Amino acid sequence: MNSLKTLVAVFCLASVVGCNSNSNSKTTITPKPAETTDLPLANYRFSESELKELLDERAVVRSSVKLNFQGQLFDKVMFSEQLNDSQWIVKLENADGKNLDLLLDNSAEGTCFIYSPSELMELFDCSDKTRTVGEDSTVILSASQRDASEIQVEFSNQVLEFIEIIGSTVLTASTSNNQVTVTTSFGFEDFFTEILKMDGSEERVQSTLGLSTYTQLKELTSQFEGTKMTLNFANHIGGSADDDINMYTGMLIREHNMTTLVSRSGSVFSGGTDLFAAGNPRILRRAIDSDAIEDNKQIGVHSWSNGDSSALDIPYTDASHRRQATYFKKMLGDKGVSFYIFTLESAPAEGEHWVTKAESEQYGLITTIE
Repeated sequence: MNSLKTLVAVFCLASVVGCNSNSNSKTTITPKPAETTDLPLANYRFSESELKELLDERAVVRSSVKLNFQGQLFDKVMFSEQLNDSQWIVKLENADGKNLDLLLDNSAEGTCFIYSPSELMELFDCSDKTRTVGEDSTVILSASQRDASEIQVEFSNQVLEFIEIIGSTVLTASTSNNQVTVTTSFGFEDFFTEILKMDGSEERVQSTLGLSTYTQLKELTSQFEGTKMTLNFANHIGGSADDDINMYTGMLIREHNMTTLVSRSGSVFSGGTDLFAAGNPRILRRAIDSDAIEDNKQIGVHSWSNGDSSALDIPYTDASHRRQATYFKKMLGDKGVSFYIFTLESAPAEGEHWVTKAESEQYGLITTIE
């Protein structure tokens, strides 16, 4: 892709990426007048042409990081997760389908890490002294601290900060009695447990939804066309890193009349709740057998922000609101728009609210509690 096209793609990504926020800032934002009380209209036009445009814009992200290691080129980003302002973890795949995890530290004194579960751990210097920074990309030439073998990493300067839109949720299909269960898991669970020593015992380890969630589900629905499918949220879903794509993932769920299930070991929050709402039916299996389902923190919502303004300060005529209102009306019928407003009022963008049984009944969110 030439420089101009890359810049166009990056500009598009910058305008739509929201981290677990249900945000969409593709349109000009102006403050909502205080006296405005009307609900947003559910009249946004989702389309195949818009979806294609979104997927085309994001294609550059899949090839934005490359690793040459042990004579092999790993050049396809399968999953990604941002750890902090300067560190990302990406799962890279080579032409033979082999994959490994790369912890990429973009700080001046960075140390990077290559990992494969119970097989490989390689530290290497990726500080400024190892880097050649070009207009479009940065190349790291370094060596393994273990055996001094050569390691080369190349990444796009403009795309790196958006790489988390790929997401980190793995979808795995299993079949039984002519039915398919698609189960979620965290793509970096081994890395978090073995390297970061985060096993979920002290705080939840959450995966994110994104481009890879849509592409995986699209492939599975094509593979099992006509078969009854259940999407089983078996791990903790922290939200969506790409809200525009996430709504198309939800419509894929509804198009194929999939059941959505939050299992005893799982939870959904923000963009995860958006996908749960797309199911028919929608089942919650309580982590702990209690009528106060909010105590289990399994289905969560909050508001969103575009970075400058909170959702409730943006006029309801804005496309960001109309888009969400249209989505939830498709999923929850006449109560969908009211449910969307409930999410905005439930907690600020940086907060969280866990849905109660009464709230679920009010908006028709959960159809069965087990």
